[in-house]
Amino acid sequence: MIATPEFDTYEWQQARNAKLAEWLGDANAIRFVMDFSDTCELFDDLIDKDKPIEDGHVVRVLFKVLTEMPLNPFFDRFKAQLIPIIVTGINAWLDANDLEHGDDNDKVFAYVLRDWYMEFVAYIIYLVRGRDYMRAVSLDVRHFFTHHETLGEYLDKMS
Repeated sequence: MIATPEFDTYEWQQARNAKLAEWLGDANAIRFVMDFSDTCELFDDLIDKDKPIEDGHVVRVLFKVLTEMPLNPFFDRFKAQLIPIIVTGINAWLDANDLEHGDDNDKVFAYVLRDWYMEFVAYIIYLVRGRDYMRAVSLDVRHFFTHHETLGEYLDKMS
């Protein structure tokens, strides 16, 4: 496993950006992933209400979603393939939030479902680089994005 900096620090964001450039190799695909991630962060904050939401974040996301993302050449080319994946991702995230209130088994599924976005990144890699490359980097993607919190740590936070 490749060690990564502490999650969501400036150093981690720089490492993430470098990894996305390596894995995707397409500036428009990278921009789409980053814009989509920013949108998901806002969505999560609005629903979870676990931290304050800055007006600037709302404005930035609305501009991206309503104007920039639809004009992104990567999204324009693959929107028919991406929209169903986004729908299933939203559904998985909503289910994860509900499962967090269930029994221990439900919480394990919540832990897995909340990281659905790795499927999204893997699928985008597939679209721009093909199946063989996606398979070659799939575990690297999963390790990079998930190894900042163990199942035990996640369950402890819910206790």
